[in-house]
Amino acid sequence: MTRESNQHRALGRPVNSEARAMRRAQILDGARACFLRKGFHAATTAEISAEAGVSVANLYQYFPAKDDLVQALIEDDLAEDLALVRVVEEAGSLREGLDTIGVLLAAEPAYVEQTRLKLEIVAEAARNPVIAAVVEDADAKMVKAMAALLERRQHAGEVRKDADATVIAHLILALYDGLYGRLAFSSESAAAMTLAANQMIIAAFTQGSQSSA
Repeated sequence: MTRESNQHRALGRPVNSEARAMRRAQILDGARACFLRKGFHAATTAEISAEAGVSVANLYQYFPAKDDLVQALIEDDLAEDLALVRVVEEAGSLREGLDTIGVLLAAEPAYVEQTRLKLEIVAEAARNPVIAAVVEDADAKMVKAMAALLERRQHAGEVRKDADATVIAHLILALYDGLYGRLAFSSESAAAMTLAANQMIIAAFTQGSQSSA
């Protein structure tokens, strides 16, 4: 066993990348639970480490500050949202793609609950310029990915060409953000509301909608 391996073990840090990724996810799951329960400022690192089942020292090895935890949560949420964009991209049409993600979101009740955490992040961004920069960067990446998808749908003749793809992307994301922000504190059906939102998107932005605009 090498000296470096001994040092890693002494620190309690998993040696291989798979184990590190699992430990990181474990800590982030604990952070999500604590932040949802108590908010960013009230949740302590001791509570987060206890929720995650790791020592405080181990938590600090992965995330030296609470802001680092928040940034990691934002990045993980971005990865999940970009995966949904790819689902729409791989579908046969925009309508089929939106229907698919509607089913996926409705089948995952935790998604609505996690929206509460996104609202916490937005509130924190209003006070913390470091977090604000991370949120802004994540949002820009989402808009860029969505706009690129819409441009390809425009070239395919599915999405109306008389509208700016970036503007449409902003509007679609604002619609979903607002909808799930409301669902986080509502008893309305996520499946029904998502279906209605998707129908609105199709009616407003696909070819043939110009005549009714």
